[in-house]
Amino acid sequence: MSPSVTSRFAAALLATLALLTACAPSPSSPESRVADVETARSAFHGTLLDPPPGRPELTLVATDGQEFSLTARPEDEVTVVFFGYTHCPDVCPTTMADLAVAVRQLPPEVRAHVTIVFVTEDPGRDTPDALRMWLDQFDSTFVGLLGGNAATRAALAELDLTESTPIPQPDDPIAHPDTGDGPHDHGDYSVEHTGIIYAFGPGEAAVIYTGGFSPRQYAEDFTRLAEPE
Repeated sequence: MSPSVTSRFAAALLATLALLTACAPSPSSPESRVADVETARSAFHGTLLDPPPGRPELTLVATDGQEFSLTARPEDEVTVVFFGYTHCPDVCPTTMADLAVAVRQLPPEVRAHVTIVFVTEDPGRDTPDALRMWLDQFDSTFVGLLGGNAATRAALAELDLTESTPIPQPDDPIAHPDTGDGPHDHGDYSVEHTGIIYAFGPGEAAVIYTGGFSPRQYAEDFTRLAEPE
């Protein structure tokens, strides 16, 4: 990693070390609707990266069978990206639930410019149908991408995030979600993955979240990103 990249991420990533595990709880609580949001850049709850890293060159197949590129997005879109897997017992469902509450708090004019993207790092179990069913429990508009390949490894490296790693014999038992696709061998393994959320906004802005944020805080930041100075 180059000195410039190290400088850009060092402070932010120190706070993430506790999250680089298979999964760990993150706090959440329902909040009221966003109102009177301040747009000052200094008011971000997450860490605004300076200089911004840029969107990774990542193109993956979505649950609808279409390709989705993180770089080929509308210029006014806020794209929120999280890497995980559906069998995750706590961080992934908690994060998706928090983001679902956050987007429901957004004013309609802001919500139209926010896209939540979940990249599975467990394609062996997370088939398109299984991933779609899991995401629909949180919000049917969430985009599900099939990762766990060389493309996501390159993107994680580009973002200075830890590569996802299967754990054959996890300490905690695996809770298999209902995928609706009949009985099969899901495999009793877990996946160690980063717990960081990236939010890419207009004007090449990028904000990261290392855990402990409320839905309201996400909603306020997404609103600020959608209304750049």
